[in-house]
Amino acid sequence: MKLSACVWILCVACSLDAQQPAPQQSASPAKTIQMAPARAVLDHGLDAKKLRQGDAVTAKLQQDVKIPDAPELPKNTVLMGHVDQVQPSEHKSDSLLQITFDKAQLKNGQQLPIKATVMQVAPPMNAMMMDQQAAGAPAAPMASSAMSSAPSGGTAPGGAQTTAPPPMPSASMPDQPQAQQQPPQGIPGVELKSDIHEQDSATFTAKGKNVHLPEGMQMQMAVAVIPPNVQVK
Repeated sequence: MKLSACVWILCVACSLDAQQPAPQQSASPAKTIQMAPARAVLDHGLDAKKLRQGDAVTAKLQQDVKIPDAPELPKNTVLMGHVDQVQPSEHKSDSLLQITFDKAQLKNGQQLPIKATVMQVAPPMNAMMMDQQAAGAPAAPMASSAMSSAPSGGTAPGGAQTTAPPPMPSASMPDQPQAQQQPPQGIPGVELKSDIHEQDSATFTAKGKNVHLPEGMQMQMAVAVIPPNVQVK
């Protein structure tokens, strides 16, 4: 299957309503936690056949992420997470892998609590470039996997009110003729489902085989840093 190089373009304007703990006698105003777009790559490959619930999952930011009213996440910040659910394929049955990134570890070792949602995925850049060179084709737009559609607003587990990101704009390489662009492609044979209203970051499924996510897989994410003493409801 031919894979193409990618350009990430994402406008995320979503928020979570969080409630600061307060005495029962007085009410505390809701605090808005902004989410910002982020690019990251998977540190190690993930295979539903080999994973267990609770296994660690890590990714690394590919650019500085500036979030309104929150600490900046510099490039190479490590996103730390774990496997929430895993269902391996047996006798060519379908498989499932659900993961959650919930901490960001800075270069100095400091860890910040985060909420992260995987919006899109694409194969590792080196694999895409090698396939691109072999095919002799020009660079094309970002590869995108299927993503569950998010409504305009809703209640996440625990009661947090969220608003969905705006529709994804079309992605194209600068100065690239429209006719040369290739249709979006995600990880072959793997479907991504994600929703900012859910606590997990992403659910991957595969029909008739084990979910396999390659090392270096590119991820476009929406990330929020949860302030101290604030609980997302």
